[in-house]
Amino acid sequence: MTAFALAPPLAAQESKDKTIEQLLQELAAERAAREALEKRVAQLESNLAAPGVDELERRLQGLVAPEELQKAPSRPPTSAAFYDPAIGVFMDARLDAGNFDSRLDEDTDNFRLRETEIDMRLPVSPFAEGVAIFSFEDNGNGEFESQVEEGYANIDLGTLFDADIDTTAKLGRFRPLFGRNNQLHLHDWLQVEQPLPVRNLLGDEGVVGEGVLLHQPLAAWAGDDGLGRTLTADVAVVNGEMLADEDSALGAAAEEAGTELQSDASMYVARVSQFTELGSLSDVEVGVSALGPLGGDAVSTTDGDDVQATYLDADVTWRSRAAEHGVGSWLVQAEAMRVDVDDNGADVVDEGTEAGWWFTVQRQTAPNWYLGLLFGVSDVLGSRAEDTSISPYVSWYADEFFRIRAEIEHLTRDGNGSEEDISDANRLMLQFTWNFGVHQPHPYWVNR
Repeated sequence: MTAFALAPPLAAQESKDKTIEQLLQELAAERAAREALEKRVAQLESNLAAPGVDELERRLQGLVAPEELQKAPSRPPTSAAFYDPAIGVFMDARLDAGNFDSRLDEDTDNFRLRETEIDMRLPVSPFAEGVAIFSFEDNGNGEFESQVEEGYANIDLGTLFDADIDTTAKLGRFRPLFGRNNQLHLHDWLQVEQPLPVRNLLGDEGVVGEGVLLHQPLAAWAGDDGLGRTLTADVAVVNGEMLADEDSALGAAAEEAGTELQSDASMYVARVSQFTELGSLSDVEVGVSALGPLGGDAVSTTDGDDVQATYLDADVTWRSRAAEHGVGSWLVQAEAMRVDVDDNGADVVDEGTEAGWWFTVQRQTAPNWYLGLLFGVSDVLGSRAEDTSISPYVSWYADEFFRIRAEIEHLTRDGNGSEEDISDANRLMLQFTWNFGVHQPHPYWVNR
């Protein structure tokens, strides 16, 4: 009897122990599952924090079957115009000391940040590049004048029309190719100032026009050992305001005579040049240019008198390098310019032909040092005077982003019977040029 009385409590105890063991096992399983889930969530959050392009592409491919991915149409190309343009900033300062202020009535004997230039470029389509160049010029007394130096679309017509042609076009405001130096911005000049004929006959910084310019390679000839020649034409149609502006030599001469010029018509600017390789480290370029009115009233006075000005120019650039690094290289440039002016009796300028010429010789003596000499002879537009200038200079490039140049200019003026004779106009100029951001390529003849 006693044994049978003890059996039920023992069975109940064993059942109770079994239930607790099962609960502990289930609890351990749930804890392990939760820890695994938390670890997986942490891993996913880490992956989602900064997914790379490759990771995103892998995930997309995981969502779509490979055969469906191949059938899917490609995404349309995104225009580069959505991205930020390449921006470069160029700054130029000049220290000037001498007697040009008293002898030639020029603004000298000072230190000025004479120009700041902002250059922005961006491919806006597969066939066009947008270019915007803004300049801020020091007018003295702490005043700066802002303007659009250049602003144009550079269009590859072959890509635009899907044609086998090499023609490109500029539409907007640009520096037309007239002569050797007019296409250059201030920070790319070989000297502190433009050569004498450019200043006296064209303008202190050349001329800028608004219109359209076509660039067309005409022919190419291959020579032995990879040597060859190319013939190129650049033709522009621009507003006559280019010469009517007071920044041009013709506009300044009219202002000196007490009148202003205006324009309601267009002008042409054309240059044909041939580039020839003389060896693997030597080449020469020869060009001829013309500028004139497309009609008789391209430029006129405010009184309605037509002023016709026709320019002709010839230039040559020869370069020889001793080695690829450029040390020991020689650069020789020369240019001759003439202008024929007929103001129909308006007494804006002396009618007839004005002319000038210049040449420069430059040698690279070390990786960062250049020595040069600039000589020029030129009539003064609007005057009977003739100027002669000689300017030795030295340039030191600290690096690609900072340059210091020193130049001495000695100028004499023959008044040709007037009271403008000057025999001792001298000035020392120190130029400091620096840039940051994207640096556009130098002209091909600059070895830097």
